[in-house]
Amino acid sequence: MNEVIMNNISFHYPESANYVIEDLSLSLPRGVVSLVGQNGSGKTTILLLAAGILLPTSGRVYLQGLDTADLRVESERQRFVSFIYQNMEFETGESIGDLLEYVYENGFHEKKDVDFIPTLIRICELESVLHKKTQEVSKGELQRAIIAFSLLYGSRILMMDEPIFALEDYQKRRVMDFLVEYVRERDISLYYSVHELNISERYSDYLLITSRKALPKLGSTGEMFSKQKIEEAYGVPFDLLKKKEALYRQILFKIKQNGNN
Repeated sequence: MNEVIMNNISFHYPESANYVIEDLSLSLPRGVVSLVGQNGSGKTTILLLAAGILLPTSGRVYLQGLDTADLRVESERQRFVSFIYQNMEFETGESIGDLLEYVYENGFHEKKDVDFIPTLIRICELESVLHKKTQEVSKGELQRAIIAFSLLYGSRILMMDEPIFALEDYQKRRVMDFLVEYVRERDISLYYSVHELNISERYSDYLLITSRKALPKLGSTGEMFSKQKIEEAYGVPFDLLKKKEALYRQILFKIKQNGNN
């Protein structure tokens, strides 16, 4: 079953006449789908269009059978999709602990589980920030809190743009283990973009590879995660890409260490 269907869509941002996406037809299946590709190859735009946050310049996008043009009310759209933006930041007057309770109480879960919030607090390691406001925590802490918020909405689909980039490696595995278990137990879908290919290979049912020079290509992870396909998308040798990925993780680690000093 396909959760999202894009029919001959094209899109450009209002401030530019250059199309980010042109004449794309794509069906995103139910399950865990990761979007990988070079920066600027359209991953974020595809997610925003799939969620109905952006509307195509031409063509139609259908989300669980509904035209996204008919889902302009945010609260109604959130019933279908919980969306995490890249580098998401916001200020609140309430503590993170109070927000967790509020989002769960006002979300779309048909049945409430008294253990759900404590489980998310443990998985996302939020114990030390429950009394703090969102503007008072580190980037990694905020990212973990936002992941918890997205699950508490109880939406039918989770869409996440680089949801784990600021987490430690062990936190990434822990959060992804839980996310994948969560969506599979509930038979809902998770679409997420990620820079780290090892995360995509380990956790995804399907891979959507984006490229600056060609339309996105979708297939099972086993089929798409090949040296040739990855090299074609990124335009660099696979071994070099792996080295760049390792270097990227080292740089992130140093940034986090400096931020804690």
